[in-house]
Amino acid sequence: AIHSQETAGGEDFLQEQGRVYEDVFKTYFRSECQCKRPLVIPEQTHSLQERSQFLQCSLPPLSDVFGGGDGTFDPRASFHQWQNLLSNRPSEPLSFCKTQASLPDESITITRQWDIDSIWLGAKDLSAIQDPGGFYLSFMPPHKRNLSTDQVIQPHGLDLAHTRHIHIGSFTTASTRFSVLLFFPRTAAGKKTSASSNSLSLDRQRDLYDEIILPAAYETLPDHARQEIPSSYDLVYAKSRSYQEKPGSSRWCAEDESRAFHLSYHIPRESLAAFWASVVRRANACTVTTRRGEAFPYFENPRLLFQSHDLKNVFARPSLHESMTLLRDMVLISLDPAQLDMHSCWLDIGNRDWVQQPPRSEPDQGSQEPWTLLWKSRCHERLHEELAAIAPNAASLRPTQFQTCLLRDIGTYTAKAKPTRTANAGHPEARAPGIIRAKAYNCYKELFGVMYSDYQLFGSSFLPLLAFDQGMIQDLSSASQGRDRASVNQLNRNSIARAWEANKRHLRAISEARVPANYGIRKEVTFRLDAVLAMWGNGAFDPARSPHTARLSRVVPLRPGEGAEGGRPHHYPFWAVPTRVINTLVATQAARFVLPLDHIFREAASLPAAATKNHRGQPGPSTSSPIQQVLGFYTAQLLCRLLTYSLTSETEYSFDNWIWLSRWTVKAKPPMKGAGRAVRKERRGLGLRAPLDATGMLWIPSGHVNWQQGHLSIQVLLDLYIPRSPLQAKLAHQSSLQAFTTSQVTVEYLLKTWLGEARQRLDQGQRDQGIDLMQNALELAVEEVARAYHQHLLAKLASYWSRARDQVGRQRLGDLIPLQKAQEGCVAQPARIVTARTIWEIYCEAWAMYTQVVGQENGTAAEETLPPELPCWMSTRRHKPPKNSWCDFVFDQLFHRPTPPTWKNNHFLQLYETYKGIWETVQDYAKPFDYYFSPQIGRYIMVAFNSDKTKEVGTRHGEDTWHHSKPAFFQIQYWAPYFSPPEHQRPTLGSAFPRPQYHQGLCSTSVAQTLNSQSVEGLDLELQNEWVELVLLRDTAESSAEKKRVVTRCKRALWCMGRLLGPSWGNDSEVAYMIPWELERISERVYGDPDHLRLPVPHSHIPASKQRDVVSLPTIILPTWRNIRDLVAVMATITYLTDKVKKRRKILKQRAFNRGYEFDLPDFLITRCNATDTMPEADGVSALREFLTQTEPPQWDV
Repeated sequence: AIHSQETAGGEDFLQEQGRVYEDVFKTYFRSECQCKRPLVIPEQTHSLQERSQFLQCSLPPLSDVFGGGDGTFDPRASFHQWQNLLSNRPSEPLSFCKTQASLPDESITITRQWDIDSIWLGAKDLSAIQDPGGFYLSFMPPHKRNLSTDQVIQPHGLDLAHTRHIHIGSFTTASTRFSVLLFFPRTAAGKKTSASSNSLSLDRQRDLYDEIILPAAYETLPDHARQEIPSSYDLVYAKSRSYQEKPGSSRWCAEDESRAFHLSYHIPRESLAAFWASVVRRANACTVTTRRGEAFPYFENPRLLFQSHDLKNVFARPSLHESMTLLRDMVLISLDPAQLDMHSCWLDIGNRDWVQQPPRSEPDQGSQEPWTLLWKSRCHERLHEELAAIAPNAASLRPTQFQTCLLRDIGTYTAKAKPTRTANAGHPEARAPGIIRAKAYNCYKELFGVMYSDYQLFGSSFLPLLAFDQGMIQDLSSASQGRDRASVNQLNRNSIARAWEANKRHLRAISEARVPANYGIRKEVTFRLDAVLAMWGNGAFDPARSPHTARLSRVVPLRPGEGAEGGRPHHYPFWAVPTRVINTLVATQAARFVLPLDHIFREAASLPAAATKNHRGQPGPSTSSPIQQVLGFYTAQLLCRLLTYSLTSETEYSFDNWIWLSRWTVKAKPPMKGAGRAVRKERRGLGLRAPLDATGMLWIPSGHVNWQQGHLSIQVLLDLYIPRSPLQAKLAHQSSLQAFTTSQVTVEYLLKTWLGEARQRLDQGQRDQGIDLMQNALELAVEEVARAYHQHLLAKLASYWSRARDQVGRQRLGDLIPLQKAQEGCVAQPARIVTARTIWEIYCEAWAMYTQVVGQENGTAAEETLPPELPCWMSTRRHKPPKNSWCDFVFDQLFHRPTPPTWKNNHFLQLYETYKGIWETVQDYAKPFDYYFSPQIGRYIMVAFNSDKTKEVGTRHGEDTWHHSKPAFFQIQYWAPYFSPPEHQRPTLGSAFPRPQYHQGLCSTSVAQTLNSQSVEGLDLELQNEWVELVLLRDTAESSAEKKRVVTRCKRALWCMGRLLGPSWGNDSEVAYMIPWELERISERVYGDPDHLRLPVPHSHIPASKQRDVVSLPTIILPTWRNIRDLVAVMATITYLTDKVKKRRKILKQRAFNRGYEFDLPDFLITRCNATDTMPEADGVSALREFLTQTEPPQWDV
């Protein structure tokens, strides 16, 4: 089969590849090392035993640290020892050489076992299975069975991890079980490596089972076989979820083990050829409809892969020849070689060396203490050099070194061939010999291995969250979720705490093992099956001919002065230490991190009840606990990661640079797309690699930690950049935590500080100072609730727009730039208030984009003008004037409904309840929170969804409406106010602008022109039209007539804006003087008082006497400073304006500047920004202030 499948020149390739493999067996698997690097041993060093004793002097008993005592141990009692454990390193470095020299044994005997660990077989047909047991067809496999990491081998030429595939069954040959994976080559795309990303969705599984697998089974299988197989995907799905049929069951239980649970059904060997032929025929004929409506051959040309892993002990034999004989007798004999693609078959062949122990029945023949062999990290460089010298594809062979247990002198090694344009040794059509993968690792890792491969001991990214109490975890989870819906917190601190205790229990069981094991070292290389079989057939593994693949037993000296260190040309590339000794050191080092972590976690769990209540919004004295928890979380993140490193072999991933490097540079994308080349940024970390290299063991520099408070120094955190890690939960990313800190922790800290100080001032009789502090706190609370609602509203809009894109096609309908800018404005400092104009601009852009896409389908032109039905503004029939106050309506609609709505868990409502509780600190001196909150919130929430008790986002979609059949985005209903100007604000020109003379025939006694609501509406509508026309025409006007038209529109827009902004003086073409409207202070208004922002009322319900004062549409362009600035900015882009228009533009901007103050209708949320800028700087508070206001991970331009 090997020779029949080879193309021209294939015989030569097998011989060349065989020669390369022969050199690999001779050189790479050699037990000695030829490196010439001198070993420099300081005079004063610590052995492993001495280092364990040194550390244990500062530690409680390990059984207490790992939770095995009587339950009375309190890790907080050892707080004063933190610095000794983590920072006060001894002057003597750690030495494995001294450890070996101090042992009573002068030498050890090493023995070897060869084995085969993994088998990958690319099959042409299921009939390749010749075992009488046949094949077991499986349904609905968990996606964890998919290949989720990059593979260097490419059976059938497939990039395995990046091609959609599914586990379809298994078969067994002798004692070896193979999984059968079905790949679909047409789906190969992208570089996603998670198993859930390359598995089939439920829709595709339905297509696969209903259109291909099940029809093929019912067509080709005998009755006795197919009668057990479900007849449809729906039946398969029902069987896979049948545990739900039992009340109270949410998963399969132990007593549910059955064929229905496994969904595995036998197919006789005799039916496999016909079954596979039918599968291929149906797969090639089946198509899937894409979002664009095109037919795509998703399942075309399916490919099979048989794989079996973790076979080391199955094929372990003293010589490679014996292992290959077992492979033939146990696997190959049960397969049809003609139905295997021999170019797509691979083996992982390796050997293990360990210390030979005398028989237990002969205790006098030497020590029976178990030993552990560990690779010397300094020898890996030479190992790779030797491998690269053998491999013709050495340029593509990329080495990776792994550090073991946070100890400098031991480590592991892996080399993988990276495919290039000219060479890809893992491809079946490769005809140039090469090496694709090799590794050398410590079998000691099995001691810390876990049952499942998707996590490590202490490796859960959720464990650091124990530094928070349950309230903080809930708030952080809410803040890191999308604001478009109520947060659903699946994280429970008690369950995380139980996981932490389970990890400690596992570690305690390891540290207290009564019978330590004998651990060896292993090397492994991936070989092509055809080349290895050809070598074996030619006698290359005959022990007499190739002693390097035969039995091995060798005496290895332990004393220094021998090997390369003593002048000999070689030495052994491993350390040999008693298992008991290395176990004690590893457990002791882990305890260094477990002890302070337990302290941090218990501090959060045992916060005083008052402090916890205070954080959740109830009275209490503590104001710093949330900040302390944030600092503790950063510290826990570091210690948890170091704890994981201390129990495993890990390479230094780029996302851990913050731990190992003091600074590093990266290429950062430009801030805006198309804004030029990428820039280099410098990032800074803790630099823990340097002390580890210097001492052989990890120590944290003393200045990195505030030992009095028990957390990383704030000065260090200010410069610390923590890259995003795929191992972290999203809510644990530094950017998420910083956003949470600045938006919630800082605000609560300020509120508690101000109200606590206000309470003290009021208690001392300093009423004025106390009231000022209370007013500051109230303004901050109102603005932050409004900010949260703005973010929520825009996130909802984004989700609705995403649905519209899904309906039309995401590639055809892009992102909404105005929506993205509005979302960015909400989180900026100061933050922009979302108004009706924000919604109007979003819909202008959305409608133009939507009609362009739909027009391409229908052959119609895009609509640049927004129809009057958009946005869908609401008007009230129930709140008749003068009871149509906008501020009162917002409070009643969002915060004070008669019964709690279904959307009561939204983040902005949670904040409202929290701040309402904090206000109770001053309840003895003030009225209830709502008394002050209700009349103010409407000045900051200027647009809201039409909500009811059960539905937060109301829509208009009736069949008799314009909105029917439109995407839901265009059906959303909004409330927004109209502006009702003050009735009696008519100053004289002399009182507003005292000067000797005035132009345009005006005099000092000229009374200002004022507006009513109806005239405001007219000016607003005209200004909207002029604004849109300016934006559309400013860049397209070419002729002098078109440019003149633009200039005329600029004049009219300036006049409209000048009239809107307040009482003015001038004529029908020019506003000569104006002053902003003077409205009552927000803090002076009481619920139920008249309001200058009012709810629109339908025309049919406006009384005749109120026609001039009540309107039916909201004011889009309100009289605010931001609207003036934006209009002036639009005009500044027009280069052909006349001097007269430029002068008018300048005068309007000067008149409206208002001496640097905002207008009485605010544009921005500024209280938080001002508050953090004015925090005191004494006693190190300036660093805390900077930390609390840091919104992005710090980095510097290079």
